[in-house]
Amino acid sequence: MATTSTTSSSTPTTTNVYNQSIAPELLPYETQLLGNAQSYYFGPNAPGAFNYTGQRVADFSPLQTQAFNNIQQMQPNAATDQAAGLAGLAGTNQFTGANVNQYMSPYMQDVVNTQSQAAVRNYAQQLPGLASVATGAGGLGGSREALVQANMQQGLQNQLAQIQAQGSQNAFANAQNQFNTANQNQLQAAGLLGNLGQQQFQQAAGINTALLGAGSLQQQQEQTALNNAYQNAYNQWQQPQTALANYSDLLRNTPMGSGSSSTYQSAPNMLGQVAGLTMGLGNLFGALG
Repeated sequence: MATTSTTSSSTPTTTNVYNQSIAPELLPYETQLLGNAQSYYFGPNAPGAFNYTGQRVADFSPLQTQAFNNIQQMQPNAATDQAAGLAGLAGTNQFTGANVNQYMSPYMQDVVNTQSQAAVRNYAQQLPGLASVATGAGGLGGSREALVQANMQQGLQNQLAQIQAQGSQNAFANAQNQFNTANQNQLQAAGLLGNLGQQQFQQAAGINTALLGAGSLQQQQEQTALNNAYQNAYNQWQQPQTALANYSDLLRNTPMGSGSSSTYQSAPNMLGQVAGLTMGLGNLFGALG
């Protein structure tokens, strides 16, 4: 490599030439580098653009697919539907004459009959004394006796009716209590079933969440492997270029051959000499006065 510096003025011209060349021992390597680069970039086996045909994005893992299928098929738990049915039935159920017998004690009438029979026996035990009562009233065998007997019979009928009514009322009240208790139990059962259904639904959702988490780890692992495969393929494709670049950097950082410089000075021309002589004489005469 040559560098030339030229200075032109009234003074003589000076030309400096610097020569710097590649060290002879490096010249074969530079030639080989250029040949390899030309063959790599312009030869028949030039690499062209990087074209990767492998998979780049990881598929869903089997655990993720299983979770997706489970979530797609998830529905409210059967216990939740049963709870809704029981709650709805309890809310619309009414205590009416149509269902009162369902809660009536089957032994109610037996109790009433027993009490009625006791009243009748008590009445019969009073009949023998009826004559003495009528005699004391001065009406034995007459209308007085009939009146007393009628009053006793009326009293018996009233007592029997009261026994029946009281027994029926007690049975009705007990049946209503049984109805309310059954309704309350039904509502409690609905609440328990609803909670159970919700817990089972949450458990299934928790299982699917765990499946998604584990599947995501599997997918990340597969994605890492795909990324590594892509990077390895890219590094392999770029390896010749990297080798050429490293080789070129190595040569550029090697000191070049020693340089030399030459200086050339042209002779002054006659006109310049005359002008210089005249100027010198003028200066001399001026100094002498």
